Amino acid sequence: MTQPPTVGEYMTADVQTVDPMETVRAVATKIKPSDGHTGLPVAEGRRALGFASARDLLLAYDDAAVFTVMTEDSIVAHPSMRGTD
Repeated sequence: MTQPPTVGEYMTADVQTVDPMETVRAVATKIKPSDGHTGLPVAEGRRALGFASARDLLLAYDDAAVFTVMTEDSIVAHPSMRGTD
């Protein structure tokens, strides 16, 4: 019986992240030229805190820290997890 693929087989290993204290303006500037992405993960070091989508930033003040508008209920998966976990 074939095992379901792992998360690591589908994920991008070198992910651009943003610091939670970066401003909405700075994060929007990083999202705009990204290759079709609609947001970026917010992280402190290797710890994922949330996700800042273009929609999250849309009505926020340019100088607000991105952690104040990011989506916090993200699901984080380890590369060894199966797609069915």
